[in-house]
Amino acid sequence: MSFELPSRELGVFALESARIAGLLAASPLPWQMAPIRVRGALCLLLAFVVHGAAPASGIESIEALARAIPFEVLLGVAMGLVVRFALATIEIAGEIISPLSGLGAAALFDAHLAESETGITRFLRTGAMLIALVAGLHRTVLGAVLASFRVLPAGAALHVELAAPALLEASSTAIASGVRIALPVVSVLLLLQVALAFVSRAAPAMQVFSIGFAASLVAGGVTLAATLPDFGHEVEAEMSHVGRRLEIVVTAVAGE
Repeated sequence: MSFELPSRELGVFALESARIAGLLAASPLPWQMAPIRVRGALCLLLAFVVHGAAPASGIESIEALARAIPFEVLLGVAMGLVVRFALATIEIAGEIISPLSGLGAAALFDAHLAESETGITRFLRTGAMLIALVAGLHRTVLGAVLASFRVLPAGAALHVELAAPALLEASSTAIASGVRIALPVVSVLLLLQVALAFVSRAAPAMQVFSIGFAASLVAGGVTLAATLPDFGHEVEAEMSHVGRRLEIVVTAVAGE
């Protein structure tokens, strides 16, 4: 027994809202720090903007709507993960640098992301977020999700599993880029540790631990400050690929 929807347009609007909600939940852009009511209002506003802009597949019953909503949410989450991986590049670099510089133990809890992070990671992530806003990443993401309804109308058959290879490639790229960004600081700190080992060997009575901790803080901070422009260029380069990766995900889900 199937129950007909009271309004076909209401079902289409629900599917559009589900896709946009998945994107807003998964992408770590500034709206993720907004209250839930504000994010909900933004989701409904974007769904209202896109509603009627592209033809929608027929959703005639509540059962069909219930089956289609999870796929719409997963598509939005897949698109949001592309943005998440782009910003994860700088976070990976921060997590690599923090223990070597002696700041790994000073963890901060982020209530919005429900996870702990070091001070360097938060500093770098905040800088990356500002670069993303200046570069217009939020406009690219919103434009991509609104344009996705032309390629994949609300209620169309979605093959979300086909987006897995593109997401795996984006995640591996994020890890490789994060390691590459952290290499200058890691190299300096590694050479410092080797030098301290020789000093400890030559003068066993010296308190190398206390000296090494202070030296790691100074060397890590100076090297990080000197390489911040390179960090910015790397983050900007990652942001420039987000639009193309979003297009790859959407076309893959469409089965093209």
